[in-house]
Amino acid sequence: MKHLKFLGVFLFIVAMLAGCGGSDSASEQEELENPEEISGDITVWAWALEANYLEQDVLPLFQKKYPNINVTVNNIGVDQVYQRLNAGLSSGGSGLPDVVQVENNRINSFTDQFPDAFANLTDMGYDEYDAAFPEGKWAGLKDVDGNIIAMPRDLGPVGVMYRTDIFEEAGVDPEAIETWDDYIEAGKQVVEHTGNAFLGMYDDNLFRILLQQQGSYYFTNDEDGHLNLTSEEAANASELLTELKDAGLIAYTDNWDGQVAAMKNGQVATHPDAVWWSGTMLEQMPELSGNWGMFELPAFEEGGVRASNNGGSALAIPSNSNNKVAAYMFAEFATTNIEAQTLSLQNRGLFPSLLAAYDEPFFSEDQEFFNNKPFFQQFADTVPNIPAVNHASDELAVRQIMLSSIEAFLLEDQPIDAMIQSAEEQAQRQTGRDVAE
Repeated sequence: MKHLKFLGVFLFIVAMLAGCGGSDSASEQEELENPEEISGDITVWAWALEANYLEQDVLPLFQKKYPNINVTVNNIGVDQVYQRLNAGLSSGGSGLPDVVQVENNRINSFTDQFPDAFANLTDMGYDEYDAAFPEGKWAGLKDVDGNIIAMPRDLGPVGVMYRTDIFEEAGVDPEAIETWDDYIEAGKQVVEHTGNAFLGMYDDNLFRILLQQQGSYYFTNDEDGHLNLTSEEAANASELLTELKDAGLIAYTDNWDGQVAAMKNGQVATHPDAVWWSGTMLEQMPELSGNWGMFELPAFEEGGVRASNNGGSALAIPSNSNNKVAAYMFAEFATTNIEAQTLSLQNRGLFPSLLAAYDEPFFSEDQEFFNNKPFFQQFADTVPNIPAVNHASDELAVRQIMLSSIEAFLLEDQPIDAMIQSAEEQAQRQTGRDVAE
């Protein structure tokens, strides 16, 4: 590991003190010149699979290199993490951990309210990894001045997971699906053959995926972050969803469990979403091993972008941490150690954002469950093409409004463009944000 930038400053001060002959200063200098020898106790807050990754995959590797840093990982629910983080920041930083997991789309909800919530990681040297991660992953992880405030962890590159057996029976070639028009035609063929739907929907996930694919999102890609729900890209996404619905290709699946059931029982033949669905598929539908494959997200126009993202988190260091050096070392290791990154996918189904990890053999291995194809490499190949978008602080509020709009579109036969126009007006009233011109 390269030395932290601020350690250089410390070393200079220590060297000056050492010149005065102080033995304590000499020993501190020796310690700082050997970061592996630094000691300390740090606490980490994370949830579910990420907490398991940090404790069971990262920590054993980390402690081999840094045996004097004691790490306690608290596995708590995502809502609890955010509630405790908000409470701690509101009280001036008391009771906070040294490292905390935060989703990309939640970082700004904290930093807008508490500008100094997290340590400036650029000052600590993390900018040396700027090119080690895809541009799209950095969205939300830097402040307005370009300083890094959280380290990239997992990513959610999007593709279309499909039932290979159903496609074969219906005579559909997935490799021929290059545009959304091709996807619709394939869907009609499958629906005619099976009598079931082609894809399931219950929230705004697909709409957001379609926006990001076009380089757009709920907010404009600038510091102002104006509401952008009625953009040209949103109109394209709305038109596509309308065509899918009018062709009878969409099944309303109620919720997460309903979506899983639809995929499991053959009610839907495709699922355009993030790679992290693979973990659920392996766990919930093992009997379908070999009957799922993947093709890239269809483009809006031939030759257009076939990549998007859904989800992903990062690791931040609260500014009030009393042991930022040890915290930095642990978070840096957890986000840049290639062996650990590979384990996050192998053991947890968490797709790393570290580009160098994609060169590891596991990514190119054929996966039995996924039609004996290099499933993870297929997703990795799309990562460099994922557009960066603005995850503004009001994203969750806007998403909740959009959820109601999508439900009305799916269940009440409301025209989606009218629903989105109404959603933008409601979002403007609720957030106080201006609408993009």
